[in-house]
Amino acid sequence: MISFKYKIAFSLLTFLFLFSETKAQTDFRPGYIITLQGDTVKGFLNYRSGIANAKNCVFKKEQDQDKVVYTPDQIRAYRFQDGKNYLSSIQFNYGLEEDVFIESVSQGLISVFYYKEDVKDHFFVSKGNQVVELDHHDRFAGNLRNGGINQGQAVPEKFRGQLKYLMWDQPSLHPSIERASCTIKDLVSLAKAYQQLSSPSQEYVQFEKPAPKGVKSKFGVFVAGGLSHLDSPPYNMYISDYDVRKYLDFKPSFTYEVGVLVDLSLNFIGENKYFLQLAPALNIAEYISQKELALYPLLYSYKTNIQFTTLKLPLMFKYSFYRSNASVLPFFKFGPGCDIYLNQKGRYEYTSGPLDGASNQETVYTASLDTTYDDKPIMFYFMGGAGVDIKTGKRPFSIGVTYKKGAGPLDSYRSDLQLQMGFQF
Repeated sequence: MISFKYKIAFSLLTFLFLFSETKAQTDFRPGYIITLQGDTVKGFLNYRSGIANAKNCVFKKEQDQDKVVYTPDQIRAYRFQDGKNYLSSIQFNYGLEEDVFIESVSQGLISVFYYKEDVKDHFFVSKGNQVVELDHHDRFAGNLRNGGINQGQAVPEKFRGQLKYLMWDQPSLHPSIERASCTIKDLVSLAKAYQQLSSPSQEYVQFEKPAPKGVKSKFGVFVAGGLSHLDSPPYNMYISDYDVRKYLDFKPSFTYEVGVLVDLSLNFIGENKYFLQLAPALNIAEYISQKELALYPLLYSYKTNIQFTTLKLPLMFKYSFYRSNASVLPFFKFGPGCDIYLNQKGRYEYTSGPLDGASNQETVYTASLDTTYDDKPIMFYFMGGAGVDIKTGKRPFSIGVTYKKGAGPLDSYRSDLQLQMGFQF
């Protein structure tokens, strides 16, 4: 049974996690807007999803000021510092059914533009004064009443033909166009290649620089402490002619550990959100059980005190609610692990005495439970947790709670609830 103070600590941390996640919906980054009069106003822009950014612009002149929401008919453009660049569709040389902000992805002899609706992606390319919306959707013929669509009557995507038309003067790119998908990455790559062939001295501008991708490692140390509960199977604890089987009934006990953190950043999509976390730690937990059994004329008492030292080896997936300008980043993590039991120390004590108090004489039996395990037992478990990473200069600090449950050392289950604190180098 978890003590009240640990329930309070867990509740407070959960509240902090939820509050931080609510705050994560706002991510104001340096940038600027361009007014209808052509003036540039510097400030901070809310970095949101592509759908939200296309509908309106959320702007603050200073971080502590109230936000202002601009629609495409109120400003010409807005841009994040060294990041995404958005143009009002009113300034865009293409007739659209609604006013939106279109992302200007890149600029050159052939420029790439993009915006996202709720159910559809729109890609545009321009060459000179000509703007073309790329047709990248298959269309199928058929009758829904009589068996659905007919795959054999599909009208193929047309965007490859459109790109060949725009790049007619560079036929060496046509094989690349045939292999390309209608994505920002492939379109920018084709536009860059076209410019390098057509005008190699002219710079091709890509407004949002791709984030470096790959696996990066971060190291840290941590300490943790909390409550551990060890279930117990029934044991024959009555050393006599009787055969009485009882549970040891261990009480929740304090457990603590020290360890190292290795976060492997899985930055394959350009976001610092996904990690594999290794957290090996040396853990110590001590359990106490005391049972009494009255069988007239004697009272029997059984006391067990046992301490385990284990090497914990968890491997967890960690997701961070990353924001570039935030100082508090909530996270959650989960994954499997194993405990390698290095040694145990303890003592078993059995006593018996008269129930009526007629005699003070007791029978005592004691046995040592110390062992270093010739074959180290390995027990598997599942672990989960949540918390926050706090940016504090060069050494980010983290605080969170973890809960694990799995096989225990006595053919039973063990569960740990701990408060974990650490920092990275």
